[in-house]
Amino acid sequence: MLNIICIKTGYLEENCYIVYKNKKAIIIDPGSEANKIIDEVTKNKLEVSKILITHYHFDHVGALDEIKNKYNVDVIDYKTKGKVKFDDFEFEIIENYGHTLDSVSYYFEKENVMFSGDFIFKESIGKYDIENESIMIESLKSLKKLNKNIRIYPGHGDETTLDYELNHNPFLRGI
Repeated sequence: MLNIICIKTGYLEENCYIVYKNKKAIIIDPGSEANKIIDEVTKNKLEVSKILITHYHFDHVGALDEIKNKYNVDVIDYKTKGKVKFDDFEFEIIENYGHTLDSVSYYFEKENVMFSGDFIFKESIGKYDIENESIMIESLKSLKKLNKNIRIYPGHGDETTLDYELNHNPFLRGI
């Protein structure tokens, strides 16, 4: 079972996630306030294995160096492709460029969970530059190939499901 802790960090209330199984943990998007993240890891007696970055905007990586140095772990990001497996974790890295040209989601197929960064939010999407509009549209279209029951954990705001977004998100209608 995948355990998920959401920690809101910084003035933009970025969602940093601590995801763990059997006391092994990964940290997704350590945005800021490293002390809050470290305290949560310590409180739950977790061993951090890796850090996952959905994209390199400041509000998602502000505490990256401090967390990386504290736990002496590797970072997984857009440069890593395809399926990844380590410890008890197995996930696919999905390129969904548009918000940025380094934007990825982490899809844990067995658990039916996706960490989307700022690609998609509940009833919205992340901002994008006009020159990236066609890239964003292609990334949004690719969502339709996935399991509709995926629980989406975005970089800001509330969690949602892909089915809900396909039916309520105005940016997904008509594509």
